[in-house]
Amino acid sequence: MKPGPILAIVAGVLVNIGVVTVVVYTLVIGAATSRLPWKSLNESFALQPVLDLRPAPCAAGWITSQDNAACYQLDQATMVTAEKATANFGASSGQWVIQVTLNEADGREFTALTEKVHQLPQPRNQLAIVIDGKVISAPSVLEPIPGRTLEITGGFDRKSAEELAARLGGG
Repeated sequence: MKPGPILAIVAGVLVNIGVVTVVVYTLVIGAATSRLPWKSLNESFALQPVLDLRPAPCAAGWITSQDNAACYQLDQATMVTAEKATANFGASSGQWVIQVTLNEADGREFTALTEKVHQLPQPRNQLAIVIDGKVISAPSVLEPIPGRTLEITGGFDRKSAEELAARLGGG
């Protein structure tokens, strides 16, 4: 047999091995890394002014809190996406918080919402943070908050704070 056909067969086999390797890597390694806890998903979440607040159980049309203890009637949602989110232990507060940085446009929306609700009576001065159809936190807004940064609190432990931060845009 001449060397030309042998080299063609060897080259064909090597190319096929390379293709199979790339496909297997993409399917196995790619799928595994998509579930890593530090992989950012950059999920959008809703900021919604609170219209009314009551203890659970919730009536139709009301949204429950993450711990199922409270029910919220909420105004129209403003959807925002985090550029970055990190979980940190607040030494002064003694609890885990998620610090979220919004893009400029979403930061302007956040500022406008806080300017609107801060002057309203309780509970209408609260701004609910809604993820997966649950109110994660609904802090009272005591004054307008300028800028692109907000903190989410809500009785998180380390693991749940890190998981939420990873979902929102970091970890």
